[in-house]
Amino acid sequence: MQVKFKVRNIKQLGAISKLVRQSQSLVQETAGLLSGNGLTFISQFENGIETVEIGRVLNLLEQLGIDLEINLPPNLPEKTIDKLKKLLNMDAG
Repeated sequence: MQVKFKVRNIKQLGAISKLVRQSQSLVQETAGLLSGNGLTFISQFENGIETVEIGRVLNLLEQLGIDLEINLPPNLPEKTIDKLKKLLNMDAG
């Protein structure tokens, strides 16, 4: 079953990551090793420190099996959507 939440800040995202990590019986150190991050980074992210690096966060989320999606504003011009498709090299939707 896929579950979705609207995340409004890094503290919420870190808390979600922590709960998922714990549900997989992973300690912070192991999650860090799997994602190429250190224990300090994992701790900072899970505690909502806003200065964590987004690339490292995305890598950790991927290793935990968490997909991150972005919902774009409605009524974007088709030209913008086409540019996004080319940028991401995939079909929207």
